[in-house]
Amino acid sequence: MAETRVHHINVELPQCGNVTIPYWEVESGQEGPCFLLTAAQHGNEVQGPEVIRRFIAIAGQHLKRGTILAVPFCNLPAVQRRRHHITSGPETAYRDDGGQNMNRTWPGKPDGNDTERLSHAIYHAVVTRATHLLDIHSWERFGATACLPRKDRPRSMELGRISAMPFAAPQPGRGGTETEPKIPCTINAYFNDSGRAGLTIELSGQYVVLEKEVRRGLRAALNIARFLEMLPGTPEGLDEPTVWLDRATVVEVRAPASGLFVEAGLETCDWVEAGQPLGHLLSDVDLSVTPILAPVSGRLRGYGCHRMHADVALPAMHPYASEGDSLAVIAAPAGE
Repeated sequence: MAETRVHHINVELPQCGNVTIPYWEVESGQEGPCFLLTAAQHGNEVQGPEVIRRFIAIAGQHLKRGTILAVPFCNLPAVQRRRHHITSGPETAYRDDGGQNMNRTWPGKPDGNDTERLSHAIYHAVVTRATHLLDIHSWERFGATACLPRKDRPRSMELGRISAMPFAAPQPGRGGTETEPKIPCTINAYFNDSGRAGLTIELSGQYVVLEKEVRRGLRAALNIARFLEMLPGTPEGLDEPTVWLDRATVVEVRAPASGLFVEAGLETCDWVEAGQPLGHLLSDVDLSVTPILAPVSGRLRGYGCHRMHADVALPAMHPYASEGDSLAVIAAPAGE
């Protein structure tokens, strides 16, 4: 049986004081890859830590070779503040980060701001050792679960396929080479531009832990470990369709008038047929009801009336739609 240990990263921060970041290490005793899992770089994205906890319980029993490193609370001060960044206040947008968006700070700075110092400490404790990365995020609940592989890095694209996510959204390069990242950058970019392989996944929903989403994230983590021959078995769910958004026909359904959009009980990732009711719009002008129907068959990439940062500010979740607001996004897979 593999050996599972809890280690701690201690770092002194100018604003937050002394912070201790716990992480797991599972050691097989056999040579092999070093697989790093990270989560909660943003303090309101809390589904990843539970994915990692479940993954470590399995890896501790069945790891065949190599090493697992797992940091479930990368940005612990932000988690404790219940905000996306250390400096975030009520209804603060992600972009208003004051330079403290952790996923834009890698590999960090020993004399930088609090977040840069956190990244620097985590970088030297675990990132320098790892050969593969799964970075787990959560975006707003109106967006469907997806993996974000690097389209210019074949090994990242392969991890995206192996993850068996409902959607795949290949991302462009960020200016680095195959051996030298352009820093500062995301942790995923750092891996993919330093001769290693990394994948980011986005689960659906912030400030919550949803069983369905945790299971999707856990399957992705297990699939990658199995693909790397670190765990027994073969990847699961590869026979399920993944909609690759760079090949799909994506259709946005917009409100034909203003009013209250009432959903039809669907969820992101659901398959809808052309003509299927998505909900209806109750007019705030003449109280008429307009059915909102799916214009094409496809999988719901987005569902519900919302605005940017919907899980950060309650008004951004409000179902009142102005004319032209997005009500749903349907992705029809290539060849459908």
